[in-house]
Amino acid sequence: MALSIDFRVRYAETDQMGVVHHAVYYVWFEQLRTEYFRKIGFPYGQLEEQGVFFPVVESRCEYKEGARYDGEVKVTGWFRKPRGVRVRIDYLVEQKGRVLVKGYTLHARADANGKPRRIPAEILEKIMEEAAPITEGPHLN
Repeated sequence: MALSIDFRVRYAETDQMGVVHHAVYYVWFEQLRTEYFRKIGFPYGQLEEQGVFFPVVESRCEYKEGARYDGEVKVTGWFRKPRGVRVRIDYLVEQKGRVLVKGYTLHARADANGKPRRIPAEILEKIMEEAAPITEGPHLN
């Protein structure tokens, strides 16, 4: 099941031409990811307090068109079915109905020392409930 967040592009996120800097999309991905974990009942701050971490181990971002200052953007994300200790989230960024960016982040469950660990059963269950089929959302390899 997808989750979307909507907000307005801030001045600090743009260059002199009013176009969003390419690195900002990863910040938006993180914003969506944080809300997604909150939605499934596991605010990320609480996970960290419990020694549960999901560092990014791979990411990709395909830029189609730049978002513009003061325009509303929609960032949508889809959990994909976890594989072992890894969880992938796919993202789509849109403005005025146009697809601007497609991307994903791949995370590996780790402990506080960075060692790979199994995803706790209660978290895995919630992610599995939310996981969307690959036919939904952006199509990225």
